[in-house]
Order: sequence, then structure tokens, then C-alpha cells
Amino acid sequence: MADRERKYVPSIVVPSDDLVIVDDEGKEHRPHAGEWVRFRKGMPLSIMRAMTGAAELANIGENMTPGQAGDAQALLADLIDAIAQQILDWNWTDADWQPHPRPADAAAFREVLWRLEDYEMKWLQSHLADGAKVEKN
Repeated sequence: MADRERKYVPSIVVPSDDLVIVDDEGKEHRPHAGEWVRFRKGMPLSIMRAMTGAAELANIGENMTPGQAGDAQALLADLIDAIAQQILDWNWTDADWQPHPRPADAAAFREVLWRLEDYEMKWLQSHLADGAKVEKN
């Protein structure tokens, strides 16, 4: 079989400069200023399902039953997998300015996603929709 060219995957690069956290003294911090994430364009149903599940969990909040806690773990795992599938590349660094693993290393990348702060995961989740926007010709 002849070598095939890798399939083109439409994508969008989203700067991370708008990820802002505010400390107890009201000072703004931009932990990923100058960094970016390349998202796959489009949004598979698996992501929509994971995001819907995450929204349902947010509505339950602290009133979660033990059964719902198990469901929450499964929904979080689905969300991590969905986000991992949509990120084609990134140049994010950790608190010590060390680069996080790239998405090509799937196992290490998913492990990094599990260790991100909640505000980082919320930012990634909120920007998944940037790749789903339909462009008019």
C-alpha cells in the first residue's frame, strides 16, 4: 500500500490570554498568557453528551447522592476524553514554566488534563465551542 498523506483536520488556534484568575487581594493573574490551544473544528456528539452531563452535575452541586457521585466520576472521565480528542496541540506550561505533554502522547496528555486546575478545565470547556462555530462561505 502506498504511503498516504495524513488527513487534513480543520482546526482553530485560540490564544489563552483571556484565562484570568483573581487572587484574594483582587490582583489579576494570567497563567497562560502568550500560550495557545489548537482545537479541532466541529463538535462530535460525544462532546455534546459530556458537556451536557457536566452541566447536570453543576446543577446538582453539593446535594449529590452517593450514586450520583459515581456517575460524576464517569461523566468527568467522559469530559476529559472528549476534551483530549478535541485538542490537536497546545503550548501550555505548568506553574514552573515547564511545558505540559503534547496531545500526541495520549496517556500523558489525559493525565495532565486530570491534574489541571478547575479554572483551566472550565476555560478549555468553554472554548471547545470556538471550534464548533460554522463559517459561512
